[in-house]
Amino acid sequence: MSILTATLLLFAQGCGNRMWEDTKEASTDTFNYVFDSEPTARTYHETASVPIIELNYRAADTLFANVTSDELTLNSAVFVTPFTNQDDPGDKSVFGQTMTRQIADRLVQHGVHITEGVPNATDFTYASGLKGADYEKAAGLAGSSRELPPRSARLTGSYVIADRYVYMTARVVRLVDSTVVSAHNWTLPITDSVRQMLPQLQARDEGMVPTVKTSFND
Repeated sequence: MSILTATLLLFAQGCGNRMWEDTKEASTDTFNYVFDSEPTARTYHETASVPIIELNYRAADTLFANVTSDELTLNSAVFVTPFTNQDDPGDKSVFGQTMTRQIADRLVQHGVHITEGVPNATDFTYASGLKGADYEKAAGLAGSSRELPPRSARLTGSYVIADRYVYMTARVVRLVDSTVVSAHNWTLPITDSVRQMLPQLQARDEGMVPTVKTSFND
């Protein structure tokens, strides 16, 4: 092979590598531009290194940010229903209650009126003489000083246990018209602390059969 030919091959290889890198950068930039966000997928080890409470706080931040002032106000009572196991609604493990409390407590830090107990019958109806259109009209009036009675809501959610992650979902539902005003999905890695809160995972581990030979016959 001549020196000229070898030089051309090395040059072409270098250009090819650079083109691949430019393509990857361009595709990432395009994704971020179109969807206005970076991909949320993370490797297991990356998410496992983040405390579960921080992942839940981020989820609560998103729930809060997605609610506009014409949908609910900080004076709106938000009742809380413990998150349930979507595959087993009868699951009474501490996991669902703990995750719910972390989300609710973070919303409190944002000034949300988290309310203990159950809603009253009046939370499911409009105040006398009012209807949904009145709230829409008031929201559309710039600088309007008219204050309407706050509408209540409920924080609810569920989870699904997989091999390496727990898939979480949460919603804020306005009670008077059952409108979902905010929703979010996120994943939690199954770390040792999560495993301790889910007895079914411990039972699954205890029932595993080794796939390698652990003893030898004489």
